[in-house]
Amino acid sequence: MRKWLVWLALGLAVAVHGVQLTGPIWAKVRDAGHARDFASYHYAVAAAAGGEDPYDAAVLGRLAREEGTRRSVHPFFYPPPYLLTVAWTLPLELSTAYRTWYVLDSLFLLAVLLALMRWLPARPMVGFAALVLVTYSPIPDNHWMGQANLPVLALVCWAFWHEQRGRLRLAGALMGLAAMMKMSPGLLVLWWFTRRRTWPAAVSACVTAVLLSLATLPLLGFTEQLRFYTEILPGFASGDYNGLRVSVALPGNHSIANLWAQVYPAGRELHPTARGLSSLTTGLLVGVSLLVLVLRARRRPFDALDHACAAGALVAWMVIVPVYAYEHHLVLLLLPLAAAAQALSSRRLHPAWSLAVVPAYAALAWPLGAVRAASSEVGGVLGWGVQEAKCFAILVIGLACLAAGRGRRGSRQAVLVPAPVEVTAACGSPGTSSEMRKMEPFGAK
Repeated sequence: MRKWLVWLALGLAVAVHGVQLTGPIWAKVRDAGHARDFASYHYAVAAAAGGEDPYDAAVLGRLAREEGTRRSVHPFFYPPPYLLTVAWTLPLELSTAYRTWYVLDSLFLLAVLLALMRWLPARPMVGFAALVLVTYSPIPDNHWMGQANLPVLALVCWAFWHEQRGRLRLAGALMGLAAMMKMSPGLLVLWWFTRRRTWPAAVSACVTAVLLSLATLPLLGFTEQLRFYTEILPGFASGDYNGLRVSVALPGNHSIANLWAQVYPAGRELHPTARGLSSLTTGLLVGVSLLVLVLRARRRPFDALDHACAAGALVAWMVIVPVYAYEHHLVLLLLPLAAAAQALSSRRLHPAWSLAVVPAYAALAWPLGAVRAASSEVGGVLGWGVQEAKCFAILVIGLACLAAGRGRRGSRQAVLVPAPVEVTAACGSPGTSSEMRKMEPFGAK
């Protein structure tokens, strides 16, 4: 009965989510002829196909005005192979492509949740899926903004799932594609390089990135691709996202850099002092986390939850370390949130952690408009705390994942492929195969 109640909850959550997708969220998409952030992707690939520079915002704005869709377009600042993933929009009008992406984005959300259910125990993840489908506001925000975070997260989750099953080259290929859509998954490739047994996955990711860059040459030449890595990408550290005209300290930016930008304001880009302190803070955060994970992996074998928690901590930093971490970026936290929830459920995390994790989830799920309204109404230091609640919540979730990722003491050395477990319940044994799997680390025989 308990099992069916969980699935019933998921069914109801899917129904509620479906009503949202076809109702108020769809209305925002249907009535937005300017296509919000998706317009940058659409006109960038159109510029590249026409032999023009997709990284020139003036070119994108001119193409939009010629079509009569909008007066200007946000600059395009994604890796060159990203153009391949949106090449399907070339024969479509902007509004048609934007609405099509809205449907595809929901399918990528499904792919993320399926990966989490395969990776971690299915029943708790069914409950988690039901919760986020109904309450997690960054999901609809990502949908109507036309952003590409969910396909990246789906690739990351399935890459880690294949890694655990010993399919390292396939895992690396998926991660390489994710990193060529957005650069931030490169942090996860770096983690692979820190462990000898995952070197093949890391090398595969790098090879995939090179092959995708070569495949992009018909759309964008070598010189233009090189310009992205030598001119545009280095500017990310200062907040210069290829000329993006958005202040770093804008309310709704949940990054660490945003906190320092409020101490040392300097307009659109980071003040030199804020930039230095932000780099120091994020460098220490990532460096210490990698060191902890490397030492832990050498001492103890990782099971599925250990691996998910380690990946979840790094994905949380992957969100908060860049200069900009907008609301739609928070959908990437579905992985660390799932890992932290399962760690609490299985008591891998001390129950006291729930006093931090539960409020952190509430802050992340809180709609941004409501956060801004509450911050303005309260005012003062407390109002600032409300404004930055999501930033602090990301830190809490990342630290919870880092604290929960513990292998079992005294276990034999683990490999990446889970060992087959015989079903002995029919022969009178008190244990079931699922219970035995929970007791064994990956690779135990």
